[in-house]
Amino acid sequence: MQNLPVLPSSLNQLETNIVKLMIVLFVIFSLLPYGLSWDYTGSSAVTMEGSLTTKLQWGSLFILATFILYRHLPEALKDIRAMNPFLALVLIWCLASSLWSPLSATTFKRAIQLYGLVMIGFSVQLAARPLQLMVNYVLYTLSGLLILSFFMAIAVPSIGIDYELGGAWRGALSQKNELGQVAALSILLWQIKSCIEKVGVRNLALGLLFSFFILVMSKSSTSMIITLLTTGMFHLLRKRHISSSYSLTRATLVITCLLTIAVYIFFMQESRMPTWQEAASPVASLFGKGTDLTGRTDVWQLVWLEINKHYLIGLGYGAFWLGPDSLSQFVIDALHWIPLQSHNGYLDILNEQGLIGLILVILTLLTQAGFLVTLARLDRQQAAFWSAMLTVVVITNFTESSLFRGFVFQNVFFIFSLIAVSSATRRLKQAKAQSA
Repeated sequence: MQNLPVLPSSLNQLETNIVKLMIVLFVIFSLLPYGLSWDYTGSSAVTMEGSLTTKLQWGSLFILATFILYRHLPEALKDIRAMNPFLALVLIWCLASSLWSPLSATTFKRAIQLYGLVMIGFSVQLAARPLQLMVNYVLYTLSGLLILSFFMAIAVPSIGIDYELGGAWRGALSQKNELGQVAALSILLWQIKSCIEKVGVRNLALGLLFSFFILVMSKSSTSMIITLLTTGMFHLLRKRHISSSYSLTRATLVITCLLTIAVYIFFMQESRMPTWQEAASPVASLFGKGTDLTGRTDVWQLVWLEINKHYLIGLGYGAFWLGPDSLSQFVIDALHWIPLQSHNGYLDILNEQGLIGLILVILTLLTQAGFLVTLARLDRQQAAFWSAMLTVVVITNFTESSLFRGFVFQNVFFIFSLIAVSSATRRLKQAKAQSA
């Protein structure tokens, strides 16, 4: 167990409680169905995203964040000046795209939503122990959602179980993959919690086992791979010297991470786990098989038709995937079902934000990696955690659009991580300089 440094904070108890409330509510709002409606029709996610309920939910969080930032504006401005510069450029570019977007009001609104998420992220970082606060209250909320999902699957199977996908559990969430991601993140958070503070063995074992049980019941292969990858990454990076007594463990974790990434690449190509025969075959034969990517290539080909119309600057942030009677209607007509993303986040970024936007996003990710190297010299536990999250987001964005996609949980948590890393690095440097 490692005690995290207490960073300077001027938040009083009321303000700290507000920050805790914001963390709990952001998890609930970003994971539960839009507007708390368990209507699983194809267009519900689109119609509910702009509903009054959703506006009230997130609007209340933006107001709370504004209150915290206004009360501590000098310290917040220091964090803003230290933020990832390419994140700032992405935000500016998204807002600027409303000038040429065919749906300028929608683009403007969705860009403002990103600014609101950034404000919440900065307000959380004003707390004394922001990482510990984030880990604990995200974990408490996720555990509550897992328990709720367990009872919904048992008591209300018509909602909690997706029989069209082989009886996979989705619980209180919209789909099985989301439930699997919640379970996977819970497993990681239990581990980092045990590293940064004292946790009873019984509570740790119970939390890990219950999360793993839900992960298995969700039948989400992607989430199982994420669990292995994040666990391996975190324990690989959290200790200082590879020549220490942990060298054998580290070597094992490196191999595990590489194998996990290889399995994920296979899953991304084939949309299934490899068989033992395929795993034992040469890599060339493993990936040389024909595949239709379960319909993804059909979507990608259609999206490329749209991209070619505005390759450089994009259509406009958040202006394409809006369901029936929107600009993506030609995709719906061709596929005879309603996709709400291309299942490749980088392709969606290229479509809506253009080549300029995609380059800015890539530079944001590379700069984040640089910040993590610096943070690792100051706080390896925190750097290891955020490195694991960055790896997962970068990889999974190839199959599920999550980066800079509104109130999607992975996007919200990713934006918080960008701010957390830059803010923590600045404050730890400041604390180190003052103690010198």
